[in-house]
Parts: sequence; structure tokens; C-alpha cells
Amino acid sequence: MTDSVSADPFNSDSTLSPSARPSNSQSPESLPPVEPPSASFIMQLFLVPGLIVAAVIGVWALFGQLSSGEQDWRQLIAEIRSTNEHRRWRGATSLAQVLRADAELGEAGQKLSANPQIAQELAKVMDELLQESVADKELISQQSFVARTLGWMDSQDIVLPPLMEATQPKYDQLVRSDALKAIAMLAGRLQDAGKKLDEEPLAQRVIEASNDGDVLIRQVACYTLGLLHGDVVIQRLKVLTEDADFNTRVNAALALARHKLPDGVPVFANLFEVGNKPVDPATMKGESESERRTLAEAQQTMNSVSIANALKAVRDLDAQLTTEQRQQLIPLCEGVSKETQIPRVRMEAQSTLRTLQGQAGN
Repeated sequence: MTDSVSADPFNSDSTLSPSARPSNSQSPESLPPVEPPSASFIMQLFLVPGLIVAAVIGVWALFGQLSSGEQDWRQLIAEIRSTNEHRRWRGATSLAQVLRADAELGEAGQKLSANPQIAQELAKVMDELLQESVADKELISQQSFVARTLGWMDSQDIVLPPLMEATQPKYDQLVRSDALKAIAMLAGRLQDAGKKLDEEPLAQRVIEASNDGDVLIRQVACYTLGLLHGDVVIQRLKVLTEDADFNTRVNAALALARHKLPDGVPVFANLFEVGNKPVDPATMKGESESERRTLAEAQQTMNSVSIANALKAVRDLDAQLTTEQRQQLIPLCEGVSKETQIPRVRMEAQSTLRTLQGQAGN
């Protein structure tokens, strides 16, 4: 339509183009009366075409996503292998986002986590990064990021070897802890899917990490052991409930609770008793008062999270608790419920208290 008449149907002052003007042979009386546009006419002009365009775009996006999904991850892997730093990070970040988004889609997704080709390419990248001789800040960041991304893959025979290697003491603390977390992600996901994890060499490697002199490594190793099985794992966790580090003891107790073992109850009782109290900055190891205060605040936050997790663990252990353990835990849970300022912790404490009191009355 070339006429300018319909360009602005609401403006009665619009100037008509020469081709749209009435000819001199027509008198004004012979023209039909001018009527304002109706609501249905306006809807037809704007709403209907808009819906058609939206539908076309939606169909195009859907088919584009379905047809390009396989190419997307290949392109992102190529980006990760690029010598350009910005391209590498863009590719790594995008691939991690794609894997996470696909996993959240569940059955509706492409199940990229089960794609062995993606796992193989990521494992190769990780092997190459671990073989670099100079561990500068940039390399450490790359190793850490790829380790976390490997945690989204299900091909354990492919991803476990580089992740286990990355937990070795010769690598940076960040890389080691992220590799342990990735192993925990893999173990938890396979466990939820009813699949068996090959734990023979893996359990020994994580146990070795739980003996590490680095406190953070011990803490993460404890959490990971909670997702592994075997007598040697259980025995190690029981030992770790007496570790010198408070957070390590709590993680060990939580890990035992996942195995339906109440051996960590004394740790929970201690946590409920002292965890709600303000953390004294003077007990922190920071070099300055400001740093110690920041560390104290972080520890207080961690204590609150630990208390909430421990309260849930106590409920899960209800059938395994002795009468003495319930009698010990009831007043402590009451104290947490009354003293905490955090709604989530209060709700967890009240729920746990009801469970304990109901069982204690039997």
C-alpha cells in the first residue's frame, strides 16, 4: 500500500498525497460520509498482525534452536580452545550456561550432560590446562572454571580422571576445591538417577584429600565423601567428626547423616549450642581488624546455614536416634528456635522440635 492515507488513520489533519486526493470531477457532496475507525478495525490493524509476527518469530526460534543445538556446543568448544583470552572465556561461560539450562529442562532438554563428545572435548581441555607449567592467575581461573563445568557431565569414565588429577596437592587450592565439588555434583546427580558411580579409585583419592593440611580442602572432601559409599568412607568420616576444624567436623557429621548414621549427633549438639552465638572477630586469623571482622561475619553466616542443614539432618535421622540423643537435642532445638533471628532457621528448628517431641512421647 503506497498511499499515505492509511499511515495515520487517527489523525484527521493528515495531509493526503496527491494520488490520494479526490479528483476535481467529484464534488464533496458525492463522497461517502467520513466515519471514525471502530475498535475492531483498530484491533485488526495492530493486534492481529502483531500476533502473526510473534507466532512466526516463535516458530523460527523453536526450529532454529532444535536445528542448531548440536552445532552450538561444538562452536563453544572451539571458542574455549581459542588463543584469544576473551573468546576463551566467552565460550567457557556460554557452554556452562547451556549445560545448566539444558539440565534444568529435564526431559524437555537435549540431555547435553549425557553427550560423551562434549565430555571428551572438555576433558581434553582440562588435561591441557593441567599440563601447563606456569600456574598464573589466568590459568588457575581457567582450570577452576573447566573443572566446575565438567561437573555437569554424566560420562564418569571420561570426566573423573581429569577431575581426580585436579584434586592433587600440586594444583592451586581453588582448582582442587572446585574439582572436588564437581565430583560431588556428578555423584549426586548419578545417585538421583539411580545410577552407580565407580567409587574404587575415586573414594581413595577423596579420602586422601580429606587428610590435607588445607582446611578448605578437608571441608569440601568431607562433603564429597557423603555422596560416596563403602566401609573405608564411613570410617574416615567418623574420624573427621573429631577434626580440629569446626566446619570440617560439621561437614563430616552431615555426610554421616546422608548415610543414615547418627555418629555425628554430638557435633550437631555442639553446633546448636554455640552456632547461634556471635563469632568473636578476635578468634579469626585475619591480619587486620577489618579482615578479622569480615571473616567473623562470614563464619556467622556459615554457622546459620550449617544449623539449618543440621536441623534437617536430625529429622532425617529420627528413626536412628536413641532416647538419650533425643532428650539431649530437644532443649537445644528449643534454644535455637527462641534465639535465632533468621526465619528459615527458626522454621527448621520448630519442625525438628515437633519431630523429636513426637517420637520422645512414644
